[in-house]
Amino acid sequence: MTRPSRGLTEGPITPTLIKFALPLLITISLHLIVGTWNAAWVSQVLGPNELIAVVNANVLSTIVMALLSGFGAAAGVFVGQSIGADDLHMMRKVVGTSTTLAVVAGIAIAALGIFGVEFIVDLLRMPAEVRASAITYFRIICLSMPTLFVFVFTTIILRSSGDAKTPSLFSAIWIGLGFILSPVLLTGAFGLPALGIAGVAIGGWLANAIALLVLVLYIYAKNLPLALRGENLRYLRPDPTLLKEMVKRAIPSAAESLIINGSYFLLLSLVNAYGVATASAYSAAAQLWGYVQAPAMAMIGAMSAMAAQNIGAKRWQRVNQVALHGSLLGFSSTATMSLLVFALGSIPLQIFLPRGGEEIQIAMEINKIVLWCWPMIAISFGLFAVVRGNGAMLPPAIIFAISLLGLRYPFADQLQSVLGSAAIWWSFPLGTATSALLAFMYFRWGKWRQRDLLKTLRTDHEAEPGTTGN
Repeated sequence: MTRPSRGLTEGPITPTLIKFALPLLITISLHLIVGTWNAAWVSQVLGPNELIAVVNANVLSTIVMALLSGFGAAAGVFVGQSIGADDLHMMRKVVGTSTTLAVVAGIAIAALGIFGVEFIVDLLRMPAEVRASAITYFRIICLSMPTLFVFVFTTIILRSSGDAKTPSLFSAIWIGLGFILSPVLLTGAFGLPALGIAGVAIGGWLANAIALLVLVLYIYAKNLPLALRGENLRYLRPDPTLLKEMVKRAIPSAAESLIINGSYFLLLSLVNAYGVATASAYSAAAQLWGYVQAPAMAMIGAMSAMAAQNIGAKRWQRVNQVALHGSLLGFSSTATMSLLVFALGSIPLQIFLPRGGEEIQIAMEINKIVLWCWPMIAISFGLFAVVRGNGAMLPPAIIFAISLLGLRYPFADQLQSVLGSAAIWWSFPLGTATSALLAFMYFRWGKWRQRDLLKTLRTDHEAEPGTTGN
């Protein structure tokens, strides 16, 4: 088996972070581009109202994904620390348990999402004009969950092992195929049936399934650390001790994702109540926010992998430097993107909305307020990525619960009588500023450094001859 790299524990901090984050940034950017591409096709071919269905359904699918995202985060931490400690036996156990978990959970959540979608759509107070489209789109997205979960788990583990290029390469294949398939199936080009909004979802599903198949073949052809074969296939049977520790750390992390995305769900119900024009404007503005956050999201991925490996290697001074340098890079890059989107004004919004219409003006008013909150969220996510590198999953979830559910949503809901829809937009900077302050306080004074994550997983009977360090 090809030995994983421990290069994240050596060398200068900032260049290493940038080098590791760059492939992930390319991947995220490609995802955003294909998302914009699909949204533009939906808006231009089916009308801007259908964009509401896509954005709302994407929020719902993100919430479903959040139910297992904690397990992916926990698996990444265990893999990173195992490599930092040069414990390949533990790494193989994490790979096997995670793979089986992703398959089973993907099937279960697909079934849950398919049968519960109508109830969820009604909770969102979806405009009647787009309800049927949203249900169709979301059901197909749910069917893609098994392959999507396995693909996401695999790429998380690869990145945590120090390999940023391989997951980025195959994510690009997934994105490239979706770039072609979704509009073709939407419009019925080349003699294929025109499937409408369903074609967009089916195109993305086919692209993901093909990319996963090619990725698995590549992993085994290159004999990467994830290639379990022979006697190592026994690791596909979930290890009870490891699964227990993953659950302990995954539940808070999954809760954090549910809190973040659930708060968007609640805000969407407030936005949708203002009618199609406001909902369309919000949907278009939200498409641009992904580009604003992309550099910080890529940096967070690099910080998490780098922190976990250095914690496993007991290099705590370097961990602190990762937090400082990564947070500064995330903040500055996000602020730059916010300024760029603000300076462009209505130009990018015209991709999704009719030129000179009411929706454009509403979207610009939203951006004037919301754009400036994203640099603050970059700090929160960056610091939380570091503390999660040592298994501290619950405190970030509690902080987001306080700032988003305890403060942001009540502010948006209760002050509508005074500020109207602006109360929703002002709730964004209020929530992100609170999150950033509490994140810094926990990073500085919390007890997350006192954990010994790998020690809890190692027992005498696991110390097999020739496994640790081989």
